[in-house]
Amino acid sequence: MNSFFRKIENVLGNERKNARAWISDSFNKELLYDDSVSSLIKPFLADGESQKKLIPGGLRHISSWYLRLAEDKSLNNTTYPDEELALSGIYKFWYYETAHAIMESDDPAGYRFSMREFTNVSTMLSLGWMNHADRLAATMFDRWDVQEDGNGSISWESLPQYLPWLSVKLYKAWRGSDEVFDFEPRDEQFEGFYPLLKAIFDPSASTFGEALIEAADFHVMGIGMDDYDPVRDEDYWLFPVEILAACRIRQQRGLDLPYVEHPLFDATPLGRYHSPLPVPRDDILEKVLPLYAKVTGKLDLQV
Repeated sequence: MNSFFRKIENVLGNERKNARAWISDSFNKELLYDDSVSSLIKPFLADGESQKKLIPGGLRHISSWYLRLAEDKSLNNTTYPDEELALSGIYKFWYYETAHAIMESDDPAGYRFSMREFTNVSTMLSLGWMNHADRLAATMFDRWDVQEDGNGSISWESLPQYLPWLSVKLYKAWRGSDEVFDFEPRDEQFEGFYPLLKAIFDPSASTFGEALIEAADFHVMGIGMDDYDPVRDEDYWLFPVEILAACRIRQQRGLDLPYVEHPLFDATPLGRYHSPLPVPRDDILEKVLPLYAKVTGKLDLQV
């Protein structure tokens, strides 16, 4: 094994260790899941008003907890955590939609969507939820239009946003859009992700496979917590949604997907491309969302 791949294995080994440590901490479960359900959601269900503004945050916390469960199952059982990952995804989606409903209502709570959050569109694509990806992208673009510090508030030269802007580029490729947004970076500025953008619709599966390997190299070597690290959100360290989204978009076009080997794809089952996940049913959401739509008057439940 050459020094480059040893470095990749070391990075991924550290992330596996960190994920296991996080999920084993009972305080995290209490903080992210149990407390959210007991102190936020149940009172709201009782009267339709209590903690209304905090419901989106509660959904976000539950999504985070399910993602940690997915990571743990993927690491320790080496099985694809389809149920946990789907629940994390659906709670994440409705976090944004309920927050948007509050922002659009006559009783806003100060929620804001940053540029970094557009990466979640790639998450929806990676799960195979094309309608959810479309809806979430529309929500994000809507907020950019009304927020003073929305789209383009930070130039690429000041602070590169690799995964969010890559997600914008991938979404535009999927929808066939030629719109150019304020401060949108050039494709070449994505460095190791650039070949992925170039090859996404290349008829040659092998050409796309080479781009996947370059993107995987860049993803792993870009993992970190510093502002200028390309992959600085830990949710994506072992779950390369940008690469999986590119595969989904290519497959939607009817183009072949190559099978390629890379330590990132083999680190956990989360790194491999899978068939679309069924959108899960969830008792909490089935109770909360209709009531939330009623009290805000802004939440569209049809996706």
